[in-house]
Amino acid sequence: MMYQRTDLTLSMFYASSADADGNKVATLTMQVIAAEVGAVQTSQLLCITDSAKKKTYTVGEQSISNGSDPLLVAIENYWRQSTDVVVKGLIAEVTDFIAGNINSVSTWIGQFGMKVFENQPLAERLPESVLQADGSSATATGS
Repeated sequence: MMYQRTDLTLSMFYASSADADGNKVATLTMQVIAAEVGAVQTSQLLCITDSAKKKTYTVGEQSISNGSDPLLVAIENYWRQSTDVVVKGLIAEVTDFIAGNINSVSTWIGQFGMKVFENQPLAERLPESVLQADGSSATATGS
């Protein structure tokens, strides 16, 4: 099955740790979800801060359920392009979330860390240049 933008949603999780060198590692796990099967694309985006407070932005593990699906491939590639800009924006969302939304009702911690958002429409989270890989357009889908 080839996915359309309206078939999928995006969820983000945040976790932090330290590596063997003592660097701080913030991990954003981005999951593209298809309602009928669950996660179809997962990417870990990392912000590594060394002892001198220098930040490095990288892509960690990635998985894709169908490497022939143009939309899933485009999303996977999106995380690799301008990774620093993308991660900085997402980290800002994490900071805002932590500042105003942590409580016993809305905060969930799972295998990927703290859930920051869940099941957001792709059109609200990814640029049209990525979404057009599904062969449709924003006007055709009503976004």
